[in-house]
Amino acid sequence: MSITQKDLMVRMIQQLADVFGRVVGLKRSGRLDEAVELVQSTATNLFGPLWETLSRLDASSAAMLLGSREKVSACAMLTQHRAELDDLRGDVWKAQAGYRRALELHLEAARLGADVDIPTRSALKALRPRVDESKLSKSYQMQLERIVGPR
Repeated sequence: MSITQKDLMVRMIQQLADVFGRVVGLKRSGRLDEAVELVQSTATNLFGPLWETLSRLDASSAAMLLGSREKVSACAMLTQHRAELDDLRGDVWKAQAGYRRALELHLEAARLGADVDIPTRSALKALRPRVDESKLSKSYQMQLERIVGPR
């Protein structure tokens, strides 16, 4: 990865950290619609028209299209925050689908790295109780157990 690419990744990570801090603040103050708008606009700004395409692909195909661990992690985090907001807004089915999708994307990000970073491991631990593991593919089930341990 070139220095320019690294600079862009660092900038993306900083932008996401700022956005997620704002999303948490909006959630705490009960401004859920604003938080949803912020997540959606960030996803659109970050991924452009590709964001809509990513949502229609399975996690493995989305990861291949994105190509880097950092981009897949960003997609997973945005998906996870959106699922949490859907949950808070009472849209249980949408939240459950979002939690599963986020978990699968985090697992794909883990596959792309030499080791599993702390944010990915933490996200997987947080998402695990919210996802019906029996509906995950066998390879995702095995990978999840390898990373966070048995249930």
